[in-house]
Amino acid sequence: MDLAAVGLVKFADERANVGRAIELCDGFKELTASKRVLLKPNLVMWDEVLPYPKYGVITTAVVVEEVVRLLKEFGCSDITIAEAATEDKDINSSTVAAYRGLGYPALEKRYGVKLLDLNEEPYEKVDFDGFSLNMAVPALEADFLIDLPVLKTHNSTKVSLGFKNLKGCLARRSKTFCHHREIPLDHFVHQIGEKLAPALTLIDGIYALDRGPAVNGTAHRADLLIASRDMFAADVVGTMLLGMEPAEIGHLAAYAREHNLPLDGSNIEVKGENISDHKMQLKWDWGWLEDNSGPTAFGRMGIEGIYYPKYDDTICSGCAFLNNMVLILLLGAYKGEPFNNIEFLTGKVARSRGGFDKTFLFGSCIIRENRDNPLINEAVPIKGCPPRAEDIVRILNEHGINADFDSYLLYRSSLAARYEEQPQFKEQHFAVSAL
Repeated sequence: MDLAAVGLVKFADERANVGRAIELCDGFKELTASKRVLLKPNLVMWDEVLPYPKYGVITTAVVVEEVVRLLKEFGCSDITIAEAATEDKDINSSTVAAYRGLGYPALEKRYGVKLLDLNEEPYEKVDFDGFSLNMAVPALEADFLIDLPVLKTHNSTKVSLGFKNLKGCLARRSKTFCHHREIPLDHFVHQIGEKLAPALTLIDGIYALDRGPAVNGTAHRADLLIASRDMFAADVVGTMLLGMEPAEIGHLAAYAREHNLPLDGSNIEVKGENISDHKMQLKWDWGWLEDNSGPTAFGRMGIEGIYYPKYDDTICSGCAFLNNMVLILLLGAYKGEPFNNIEFLTGKVARSRGGFDKTFLFGSCIIRENRDNPLINEAVPIKGCPPRAEDIVRILNEHGINADFDSYLLYRSSLAARYEEQPQFKEQHFAVSAL
């Protein structure tokens, strides 16, 4: 059995170590100067309104810039960076805003790189076994796809590495479709990876994220770079570094079954650092009360009179991010008195069990699912796909919950504050260098 090479190096604030990781796995072996190269970083969201700690959430600009520089040094002239960040006008989140905030326009001027917003690109319908997805044409047509994910956990797929990052190449409706009522999200992630099959995967582990994939997770300075021409091998190593077993990751297990590969790393040759020297023990999920009535924070605060069952894999990324905001607003609204016998439902499949005075239905999908539910006493729809923050606050207040957006702003400020005065967390990692 041929061993898949994985370069594992310390970043140590030395840009040259990006190239070293690529060299250790012979990452440019199949590259020629004439090939159309497409880089897919993980820029899942942007935020120009609220405090936004980017550590472990998005790919660093320093890694992207160094890969571009290496490609130009190699002789490549057709280089594209492509992403489809979450679009949210309330926080000015968009791909263009992310590119601007990270300084990518300088890469356009300096190296002639093209910047694509995959939210705006044409899509091609790709048929899989039993379903189809609309995939961005530039990703499908690239001669040399470079996958640049972050070393982070994910509350649905447990890890968000090479395979998961490629979901960003889907049209918005197809992304939503992947949070299916019956088919596991991991099945789609596996199939997308099979189709796009990057020529090089470079996991940006300068920061690793506990309880990802968004800003409410906790970042750690891992200071690692993981590179391989085999995305599966890169993800196996990344999973091990996060402190998890690859066999427990649904999309990796599915890929291994299909290709008759081991999940213990025995088919991988790690060059550079030793995995055992850098293993972490990060959590991927959030704790919930045993009766499923809310997060463990509800129990710690003694909150009663509310039933807020845990999200499931059918909740899409946009609603999942705002679901966290709803929980923070409820925590802020609690003043020691029980809530008035209410429930909140999210995702696509949850059905009210009845017995509540009011049932808040968060998002278009769950509204449709419970439209004719006779067990609901009073339905309170929070419309949108996803809902808008201002509508969430307004509706909560209209129905007797004293929600104050300032409590969420304070929470977001606290997330950013925990990285302040910690020199290992460097904002300059998220800015293209000045000439």
